[in-house]
Amino acid sequence: MSAGTLAILGGEPVRDRPFVVEPMVDGEEERLVLEAMGEKSYSRYIGSATPDIEQILGLTSDAATAIESHWHFLGGRQVRRFASEFAAGFGVEYAIPVNAATSGLGVALAAVGAGPGDEVIVPAISFSATASAVLMFNSIPVFVDVDADSFCLDPAAVEAAITPRTKAILIVHLAGNLADMDAIRDIAARRDLKIVEDAAQAIGATWGGAPAGTLGDAGVFSFQESKNIMTGEGGMIVTNDPDIARRARLIANHGEAVLDDHHQPDDLANIVGFNFRMPELCAAVGRAQLAKLDAVNLWRTRNADRLRAGLAGLPGITLPPSQRAGNTPAAEVPHMLIALYDARAMGLDRALFVAALGAEGVAAGTGYPRPLYGAPTYLRKIAYGRRGCPWTCNDSTVAYHRGQCPVAEGLLDERFLWFYHIAYSSTEADMDDIARAVVKVVDHREALARAAPRLQAALRPTDQGRLALAPAPLGND
Repeated sequence: MSAGTLAILGGEPVRDRPFVVEPMVDGEEERLVLEAMGEKSYSRYIGSATPDIEQILGLTSDAATAIESHWHFLGGRQVRRFASEFAAGFGVEYAIPVNAATSGLGVALAAVGAGPGDEVIVPAISFSATASAVLMFNSIPVFVDVDADSFCLDPAAVEAAITPRTKAILIVHLAGNLADMDAIRDIAARRDLKIVEDAAQAIGATWGGAPAGTLGDAGVFSFQESKNIMTGEGGMIVTNDPDIARRARLIANHGEAVLDDHHQPDDLANIVGFNFRMPELCAAVGRAQLAKLDAVNLWRTRNADRLRAGLAGLPGITLPPSQRAGNTPAAEVPHMLIALYDARAMGLDRALFVAALGAEGVAAGTGYPRPLYGAPTYLRKIAYGRRGCPWTCNDSTVAYHRGQCPVAEGLLDERFLWFYHIAYSSTEADMDDIARAVVKVVDHREALARAAPRLQAALRPTDQGRLALAPAPLGND
């Protein structure tokens, strides 16, 4: 076999070592964690009422740092400092740390008033947690199509999906791209709807100079380890609305233990005794990570631009326009680089192309395995118990079926190529390896097409694209 032969056909791969993608961590995370451990602070929440509870619930995140007590309804010192530093960095009054973005989304939706039978508009493309957060308080997700360039909610589809039951729009800023916030905010204002932003993949992205997550009534960020900054697991709710902040703080910390007989029904609604609190050690890591956000985002952006240049002009592969280069108010921060695949132009099924890339030592994802409404939970309408709740118990007529969001289905089924390796600590040389592997497969696509029948059995229709990743080697010290 020649040196140019595809690895999947017996040739030498472009790359024979794994990519290392890891959080950007240095001694500051260790220093702050040890500081918390020295104080013996692990979780310092008090989940019960105090005489000044209403004043506490109204404190801005900045004001809460003046609290001297180690034990508090708003958490310990690391949690309160993380909240204050995050709020300052994102220009909001209130930041509420939580144990995960999934619970954060559910809390935020409940805090804006979404409850049983209320409909929440959700994009068809996202991680499953976006939709399951709607179910948390027995609301009904209504899935709508996405824009073909940004992969975020299509405003026209949002408008068409509104009914008298619609309570909120749950926006997902996918892969660091931003939804058309001007159009969606206009719709929400005209139709008296709340906006919650899922900014899990878009921390640091902006619209008109304002950070993603701060553009609606509430926003939610993720700090799971694969995100741009992390606390291991964790999330943050942000808002400038004191009532939303009050309700979010109650929902996240056993709120029913705080309220008493004088509270009215509107105070009690959705205030159920959950524990979605962030521990002190996670908050300590988050404080150190927050200081690195700009550096991490610059790293991803630089790598994305390098890879974008390496993939430009290839037949069968299109690179969607960067929002940073467009004429919109949006400025994305890449969480991954997304390319679009054209099987007809390439002469190859996408699964075969992705398999050939994997054999070259470069993994490419194909996006989520299905649109959100393609999960059995929605197709069969079974979430709580076996009787169809929350749909049947709220007389909902919302239906789910394949074909309802053609743009989303086309992207997931045929077009998406997701490159995750732009994250730290991948280098520009790594981006060049990815580009070389893609170019090699493109150049040898005719040979690959001839071999397709004997390779077919090993193919998968979708691929998560996280193969060829490895943890950094452990040090000896």
